[in-house]
Amino acid sequence: MSFLVGLAAAVLGNVVIGTGQCLQKYALNKLQRDWERTGTSTARTEAVAYSSNVYSSSIDMRQRGSSVSQPSRTVESKRGPLPRYTSKTWVLGLLLNYAGEVCGNAVALSYLSASVVAPVGIVSVLVNVLLAERLLGERITSNQKFGFTVIVAGVACILLVAPRSAGATDATQFVYMVQTSGIALFFGLLYVVQLLLVLVIRNGRQSLFVYVLVASIFGTMNVMVSKIMTMYVRLKMAFAGLPNPADIVVYGAVGAMSSATVTLPRALVALVMGVSVIGQESFRQQALGKYPVMQFQPVFFATYNVVATLSGLLLFKELDGWMHALVFFSVFSIGIGLILYGSRFLQKA
Repeated sequence: MSFLVGLAAAVLGNVVIGTGQCLQKYALNKLQRDWERTGTSTARTEAVAYSSNVYSSSIDMRQRGSSVSQPSRTVESKRGPLPRYTSKTWVLGLLLNYAGEVCGNAVALSYLSASVVAPVGIVSVLVNVLLAERLLGERITSNQKFGFTVIVAGVACILLVAPRSAGATDATQFVYMVQTSGIALFFGLLYVVQLLLVLVIRNGRQSLFVYVLVASIFGTMNVMVSKIMTMYVRLKMAFAGLPNPADIVVYGAVGAMSSATVTLPRALVALVMGVSVIGQESFRQQALGKYPVMQFQPVFFATYNVVATLSGLLLFKELDGWMHALVFFSVFSIGIGLILYGSRFLQKA
């Protein structure tokens, strides 16, 4: 029953997320069109005024016995599009995005493994693309339909072998899971990777995959923290004395029991979540401003799925023995291969 509850939350959450992402892209396109239309109108007005001044000046000079010819010019508006936050549609899309994450995926993570919740994100991709065809005029070709079919098949492969449990089911298991996860070291390594990727972007070596990888890593960090915290909240209802996971990581199980209400580890967790959310949204929006939805969304989904799934399995040790690991990674590799193969057809007209 808990599996079905988590699955339903993930599906509904991703429907909302896909809708929000498409609305954001629609708002960005509209801001760009409005700016171009306003700029063209301004340029024409200034060009007419300038030509009139040149004409008047040339008549005055001919009256003095001199002839002057000057080339016409067009003065273009240098002001760029309005900031995205000025669009109510963009703000609505952003709110829907986080509503889907908080009320959908976060709830699902308290019941399911990240290796289940991440692949269900295909729902947001499909919703995004279907709405993009209607709202953004991005036509879905036969090649793209085939690509999405292959991607769905890849997701089905992953879900077939993904762990069904959410990890800890009682306080003892939860404390042990947090203590042995090595999440502090893992996050430190991820921040080093993020720093290197950001430097690559700032040096001008921009590509869709780099933007997607940065956004995926930020998203994965948020998912890992959210999974631990939602699991903590769920277990806290049954085990009132359960210590905060942030305190367990720093002080250990015994030290966490006597820690204060407000501690540095808890503040750091809040900071990590804030940076992850802002970082993911920032690089995702930059990518959406540079690449079509049908290119960005599938590649982001595939990359995020790999990073989040592998991170969850590594941190929470969700595989039951070597045989399960062998089967999972074999089928998982096939699934990711199908997702990447299908994504190639989304780039074709």
